[in-house]
Amino acid sequence: MHVLPKANPLYEKIPAHKIVPPDVLNKLAKESFSGYLSYTDADFVADCIFVQGILICISACEKELERSGFEAFSLLFDRILSSGGEINIYRMTDDVAVCAHALLLGAKLCNGSEVRRIDIKETLAQLRNQGLNGVVRFYTPTRSAMIFYKDGRPIGYYHDDAQTIGTSPEESRRIAALPGALVDVCSTKPLEELTRNNLLHMVNLGKLWEAAQARRTTSRPKEAPVAKKIAAEGPDDVKLQGLLEDLKEIAAAYLSKEGRIAVEKGVQEAGGNRILFDDEKTAAFIERLEKEARNIDSNARIDEMIDLMKSEIAGRLAV
Repeated sequence: MHVLPKANPLYEKIPAHKIVPPDVLNKLAKESFSGYLSYTDADFVADCIFVQGILICISACEKELERSGFEAFSLLFDRILSSGGEINIYRMTDDVAVCAHALLLGAKLCNGSEVRRIDIKETLAQLRNQGLNGVVRFYTPTRSAMIFYKDGRPIGYYHDDAQTIGTSPEESRRIAALPGALVDVCSTKPLEELTRNNLLHMVNLGKLWEAAQARRTTSRPKEAPVAKKIAAEGPDDVKLQGLLEDLKEIAAAYLSKEGRIAVEKGVQEAGGNRILFDDEKTAAFIERLEKEARNIDSNARIDEMIDLMKSEIAGRLAV
């Protein structure tokens, strides 16, 4: 499940319950850190990749189910509070950190192809001509090796027994030649593009951490139908305002400032916060918001954003 190179450790095996994650991430940013912070616990892994102190991505994986962005932060914080786990931090050069991004969230130009069925020399020549920024990874069930690329040129080599990023391709060749060896080719954007957006400026980590702590400590009563709760208690304006702020935070994580504005405008046009107590009105609001989000940025992970909003609405109103 964990594929990033474990070379040049800064800290290893730190008990996660001894740290405050937002503080650690912000400290790495202030130190202009390049590399990644990894959290591991049983069948869960989360990785945060930095370049020059800019958090370019977060990825969380649980039982082969992968999440990124806002949702990955929430999963990471919940896991730290519920079961502990360990924190490891590894330094990288800026260019290798870009390659790490390709491994986690890059485009798969080749995914699990058998090495013996493709012309590796021709494939590598094509990557050179295309100016690849990313990684070629050879692997079997027990071995793994990587070649890191910048602008189509190899800039380093790593394999599962290595302590550092090396300069020799020999081990990569040996693993590629093993019976049944597979190959992945992962590509990503150049460093200049990846560092335009800093997740630490898009997501309020302090608020997410506080929300995770609240979920951990609050005992939730048995769910009751929303209509019955309204009749018995009346609309809870404080709860609705908090939910609206969470929805705006989610939208901002995927669409920046325009996402926050779209949520606020959409709720107002639909009739105000209290429409979130009505399933039909909420569904109509979400449908309109999805269309608006695709107009704002058709390349953003809109489906993921909408799923997270639906989950947040259902979870908050069930309490």
